[in-house]
Amino acid sequence: MQPQLQMANTAGNSTYQKNLFIRRTRILVGGTVLGNIEFFLDTDYPNLFLPANSGTAAAPAFVKNTPGMNIQDAFVTWKALGDMLKVDMGYMLPPMAHNALQGAGTLYGLDYYSFSFQHSNSFGSSANPIGRDVGLQLRSLLVDGHIDIRAGIFQGLRDNETTTEPPARNMFRLTGRVQINLLDAEPGFFYAGTYLGAKKIASIGFSGDLQDKYKYFAVDGIVDMPLGPGVVTAQVNLAHYDGGTFIPTLIKQTDLMGEAGYNFAAVHVSPIFRFEKRMGSGTLVDETRVGGGLAFWPYGHNTNLKAFFVNVKDSGAAKSFNQFNLQWQVFAY
Repeated sequence: MQPQLQMANTAGNSTYQKNLFIRRTRILVGGTVLGNIEFFLDTDYPNLFLPANSGTAAAPAFVKNTPGMNIQDAFVTWKALGDMLKVDMGYMLPPMAHNALQGAGTLYGLDYYSFSFQHSNSFGSSANPIGRDVGLQLRSLLVDGHIDIRAGIFQGLRDNETTTEPPARNMFRLTGRVQINLLDAEPGFFYAGTYLGAKKIASIGFSGDLQDKYKYFAVDGIVDMPLGPGVVTAQVNLAHYDGGTFIPTLIKQTDLMGEAGYNFAAVHVSPIFRFEKRMGSGTLVDETRVGGGLAFWPYGHNTNLKAFFVNVKDSGAAKSFNQFNLQWQVFAY
């Protein structure tokens, strides 16, 4: 669970909205059967009880978000050759940039980068899958874990029916990632935003995602390791999206996203700085997000408290706006 207090204004109004809600509420189930087959399933509905505007400017109606549960992930993994070859099948995160493959319970900052899932609503699902898709993926750790390769084929966007042809005629979505691990490997399906000193991570990754005229490319790097009396963590992701004529709603853009901080081990506190920049094209305006905060890790990822402030400025707006979030996390798996 991630209960939150959020205070935010808008570019046109200095009055702060104040809300209490639950950012994530998840039930996680996983295990191993027959020695080499793993399974993982979790549920979620983000932003439980966060009010949403369901009306119009003339007749506003803010209704608190009270849905049923959704399936967040659902996949099985066959460890065909241990870490040298794993086969994932099901509903999962395709192998894109590092931040887009991190588990929500092990994030370093308050949440994912704002632009890590710009493609999420682009493939024709009835609700936002938060980056997930159904498919088959191969994972391989080579050279003593220094080379991490992931490649998958996913459902993607299916063709519409025509007067003469049935729907879903087109080729699937192809996604791949190569990560070079200079120190420790990340053998799990989900990466972590920080290992809080349990690993020495220094890696660079390259990923691509293609279907018809849609294309995505990203490069990322992360450092997360003990240094002095604590742990230094820094990550940067640079991603380029272009829906082309295949997904015209996904307007061409390049997104720069990064964070850096230091965990003082004696007091379990990390000051964290974050910078994000969307460089749009056409009708998509540029957006800059600058902020930071403190994370208190008394029990690591199992129980922590994060307070973050961010200033958001769109190139098309005369003023910027601010947002403050205070989040408590309770996580056991």
